[in-house]
Amino acid sequence: MPAPLPVTLVVAPLFSYLELSVWMDGLRIANRQSPLPVYDWIVAGEAGDPVPSSSGPTITPAARLADIAHSPVTIVFTAYEPEAACTPRLLSWLRRQDRQGGIIGCVDTSALVLARAGLLQGERIAVHHEVAAAFREEIGEAILLDRRFAFEGRRLSSAGGVATAEMLLAFIERSQSRELATQVAHAMLFQRPDSDVVAAQAGLPGGLSDMDRRLARLVATMQTHLESPLPIAEVCRRANVEETTARRLFRAHVGQSPAAYYTRLRLERARTLLRYSRLAVAEIAAAVGFADTAAFSHAFKRVFGLPPSRARRDVSGL
Repeated sequence: MPAPLPVTLVVAPLFSYLELSVWMDGLRIANRQSPLPVYDWIVAGEAGDPVPSSSGPTITPAARLADIAHSPVTIVFTAYEPEAACTPRLLSWLRRQDRQGGIIGCVDTSALVLARAGLLQGERIAVHHEVAAAFREEIGEAILLDRRFAFEGRRLSSAGGVATAEMLLAFIERSQSRELATQVAHAMLFQRPDSDVVAAQAGLPGGLSDMDRRLARLVATMQTHLESPLPIAEVCRRANVEETTARRLFRAHVGQSPAAYYTRLRLERARTLLRYSRLAVAEIAAAVGFADTAAFSHAFKRVFGLPPSRARRDVSGL
């Protein structure tokens, strides 16, 4: 009779309680739905001290990393401070688990931790759309997928939030059975998205799946030309949308002109780079299409209320 599969849930400071809860409850339900327990999960931390979540409550890990010599399945949870989670002790421990053939997963921003451990060379992973741009600068070897979750080889990933449930169910389906994954989804009152619907929406920018597809094409064109911004007329031409129609769509759905929205997209990309990359302010300005750093700083302050240099120091400003 097979023993339960050990799963280590590694929490770092300011992790997402939602994402951790999805895994803990999902594994608990899987055990309840099975004749015998199929998973033996444990929450671990680097030192064993209480770890604060991004929403406030803390959790006290049941084990320290040093106590776990072998983890067949490891999922790393971070949220707002992935840089701080990249400690030598955690990175070394993850490398050891990888050498032993373990499955290693990342949720939301914890892809950065796996990248710093050298575990993402050529891997295909999903990350939250807000950090995808910054992570391309940081982990260029990895292929950042336009998906909510991915499970390829020994790498399991989720873009975060409720997509973590899809990641969990994919894991249960592969490690146990589709039937058990379906039972867990039903118990969680979670409707697994139809694969055809997911594929059809994969190319749409975040938050625009239910909007006019012409608007989605316009925004997608803008998103792929942030470093070298296009004139609005050229954006419309490439998206095959009349310029007057584009103005009407943006006013109706976004409440801004196409040009104002385009600028906002560039500045939001800059805000993400400030938070999650180590690029200099001048480099970030160039990365979002501002040749002049002073003009970039002025535009950033006008939109976000503080200059880029202060935004980088002041997490609350982001």
